[in-house]
Amino acid sequence: MRAGFCSRRTFVSRSAVVIAATAAAGHARVNALAQEATPAVPDVGPLTVGWSTIYTTPSWMTETQNEIEAEIDRLRGLGLEIDFQVFDANGDTATQIAQIQTMIDQQYDICLLIAGSATALDQVVQQAHEAGVIVVNWDSEVTTDQLTAKVNTDQDQWGQMTAQWLVDQLGGAGSILAINGPAGVSVSEARWGGAEKIFAANPDIEIVGTANIEYNEAPALTELASLLAAHPDVDGIWCQAGAHASAALKTLQQMGLPLIPITGENFNAYLKQWCALLDQGFTSFATAQVNYMAVISLDLAIQAKAGEPVPSYVNVPLPMITDENVCEWASDELPDDWYAIPEIPDPAEVDAIIADALAAEEAGAATPTA
Repeated sequence: MRAGFCSRRTFVSRSAVVIAATAAAGHARVNALAQEATPAVPDVGPLTVGWSTIYTTPSWMTETQNEIEAEIDRLRGLGLEIDFQVFDANGDTATQIAQIQTMIDQQYDICLLIAGSATALDQVVQQAHEAGVIVVNWDSEVTTDQLTAKVNTDQDQWGQMTAQWLVDQLGGAGSILAINGPAGVSVSEARWGGAEKIFAANPDIEIVGTANIEYNEAPALTELASLLAAHPDVDGIWCQAGAHASAALKTLQQMGLPLIPITGENFNAYLKQWCALLDQGFTSFATAQVNYMAVISLDLAIQAKAGEPVPSYVNVPLPMITDENVCEWASDELPDDWYAIPEIPDPAEVDAIIADALAAEEAGAATPTA
C-alpha cells in the first residue's frame, strides 16, 4: 500500500493524525503553494464570507472546512482581506434557513452553501441572491437556480456508473442490497436516481434490502449487520458512500460471509481494506466527491464579487477507483475516516476549471469533464 501521496496541497494528503490535519492544514497548504506560480487575485475590497452547511462533524466536512480555510489563508497572504465564518446547522434545516437569513441581514458578501435540503432552502437562497449576496452551492444542491452558481460532480453519473459496474460483476442477475445516504439530501437522492435507472434496466437484478443511513460508519455497521443477517445470501452490495462500503465489508468479514462485490467511495478505511483483500479475490469499484469543490466555489464567488463573468455551473469530473489503482489511493498515513485524494488542483488549475466551464457555457456546450 502506498504510504503517502504526492499532492500539491500537502495538508490534505500528508496528515498523519486528525489533529494535525485539522489544526495545521491551512499553514501546510499555504507553505506548499509558496513556491508555485499563483494567479492574480481579483481586485475586491474586504470580504465577509460565510459557509452554511447542514453539519460539520463528518470527516468529509472537516476536510472541506480545511480546504476553505487553507484557501482563505492563501488569499490573505496575497493581500485579500477576508472575514470568514462557519455556520453549522447541526442537522436542522430550520436552523440552516435562519443562519442564511442572518447572512442576508448582516450583508455578507459571499454565502458558500452545502444544502441540508434540496427544496426547503430555495426561498431563503433566492432572498440572499436578490439581496446581492454571492451564493455558490456545491455538493448537496438546492433546487432553485436563483443564485450565482453551482459546483458539483455529476451525481446521477455516480449512481449509474457504480450500479453498472455491479450489474456487470453479477452478469446481469442476482440479489443485492442498496445502501443510500439520508433521505431528502440531494446528493443521496441523485446518486440513487442514477443507480435506479440501471437496476430497472436489468430486471434480473433483485434489490432485497435498502436503507437510508447517515454518512458515517457507526450507524452503517448497525444497519448492515441487520440487513446481512436477514439476507446472508446476497450477491452484491451497492453502496453510494465510503463509510457504508467500509461497514459492509467489515460486516461480511465479521459474519464469515463471502467477500461479494461492493461499490464505494474514497473513504480511507475502505480503500485500505480493499487493497489488503485484493489477493483474496475481493473486487470493488469506487469514485470520490472531491473536497476541493469548496476551493472552486470560493474562488468562483470572489471572481463574481469582482464583477468578472462566471459560469452558472461547474461540473467537476468523477475519478474512477478500481482494483488496479486502489492501492495508490489508500494511505497508511491518513486516519481511517479520511477521504484520500492523490492529487489536488493548484490555484492555476482551479482558475482553468472555472474558465473552461464558462467558455463551454458561453458556447452553449456541456461543461467539460476533463
